[in-house]
Amino acid sequence: MTIFLVLGLFAGLYMLWLLFSLAVYALPLYAGIGLAFWMHGAGFGYAPSILGGFVAGFATLFAGQLLFVLSGSPLLRLALVLLFVLPAGIAGYQAVHGVFGLAIDPGATLTILSGLGATLIAGTTWTRLTGFEPAGQVQQPMAPSLPAAE
Repeated sequence: MTIFLVLGLFAGLYMLWLLFSLAVYALPLYAGIGLAFWMHGAGFGYAPSILGGFVAGFATLFAGQLLFVLSGSPLLRLALVLLFVLPAGIAGYQAVHGVFGLAIDPGATLTILSGLGATLIAGTTWTRLTGFEPAGQVQQPMAPSLPAAE
């Protein structure tokens, strides 16, 4: 019985790590799934719909990264980051609401906890997209330094 508790703890922590790591990809996922469902509803078969969804997801991710790197305007970068952060926040809200909904009755407490989780996940997505590093954190050099000549 104890082994199941330990394995359950590790599984829960792994799922939490996945949530924070994959929240950046919420917008491309939504774009891909949306196009795939639209294509299937418009009469395309399963294979073209799935392929179109993958292409739309990858194109959304590639275009967002390319525009962020090539844009010099801070306002355009802010708009692009917000475009990726908002779906991540929505996905975070739904994930926290689903997990805590198993233990807490629906009401204000569940809504507040879900909102806090969405804010935390959106903030993590923001920092991953912008490459923000906390002040005072020293960046390690990429290559090892050579010893000084004497």
